[in-house]
Amino acid sequence: MAGYDQKIKIRAKFEKEARSFFSFLQRVGKKYSRPVRIRYRYLGQGYFYVNVDGGSGGIDALFQELILNRGLYYYSCTLSNKKETISFAILPIFRQLIDYAFENPKSRFLRKHILGKYSQKDFVPSRIKNSYGYDFEILFRRWDLKIISNKNYVIGLDAIFTNFLLDKIKHRTGEKSGRFQSLINSIKKMFVFDSITEENFKKIHKIRTGMLHRLESSSSTDELYDISNNLFRYFEYLDEFEESQLLKCVHGRKRKARRFKYGESIWEKEGEKEYGSAVVNQPCHDCGVTRGFFHVTGCDFEQCPICRQQLLGCSHHFRY
Repeated sequence: MAGYDQKIKIRAKFEKEARSFFSFLQRVGKKYSRPVRIRYRYLGQGYFYVNVDGGSGGIDALFQELILNRGLYYYSCTLSNKKETISFAILPIFRQLIDYAFENPKSRFLRKHILGKYSQKDFVPSRIKNSYGYDFEILFRRWDLKIISNKNYVIGLDAIFTNFLLDKIKHRTGEKSGRFQSLINSIKKMFVFDSITEENFKKIHKIRTGMLHRLESSSSTDELYDISNNLFRYFEYLDEFEESQLLKCVHGRKRKARRFKYGESIWEKEGEKEYGSAVVNQPCHDCGVTRGFFHVTGCDFEQCPICRQQLLGCSHHFRY
């Protein structure tokens, strides 16, 4: 997110405390190589107009760092009327800021963070909702802020990847698991897993294995950034994929119908009849799902089960 505007409401009597908190956010935002600029204007009756503007990843880094480095807690420790200022200035302002900026803001835990009752590693706002993507994003931010080293970042990534693979193939706890490559081969047959992500999983695992055998100490920072950028895209896509599997029906004005899974539509059956089963035994050319899953919303190859036209362009719509 490059920036956004927002109207924020607090109790009017805490205008002074709110201005002080905005000034604190402005000071913190200036320290980044691509600064995050927070401008605000008081509109009266407890309303502030706020503009947040920052470089790629800067806004996320600012808000996440204030949790990870316990910045909100330490700031609140400097206040004379701490309890009321937290309740009626800091909490409503920061909650509204992260609720707007993040898909997974975790804002219901914010009060305990500010009071120092939660670990700085728990319940950090994030863009990714699925649990493994969330763990990756927070691990990445801790590494990006130099809270952990390259070595510990690689160790953490490898653990997340291994648990992710074991979970997706429904491996039972206590049973012996296969080699890393066999886990990847298994998941490719039953799940959405592109070749670039596969290579990055294998690359991190190779680096981690080399560290265990003292063959390689770590990877370069630039290489880890390249890998991380791809992983962000993959786990964000995974959110879209998982949410799309919950949308089981298409609705029209007078009727509804169950969505076609990949391989079930009239188009796909005709293609399979004409060109062979290889047509739908490969992932969907647009959204990447494998046979037996619902297309990701917005896929240009999904057929509407009501009108039999391209669902992306017809008048029917999804509903839970």
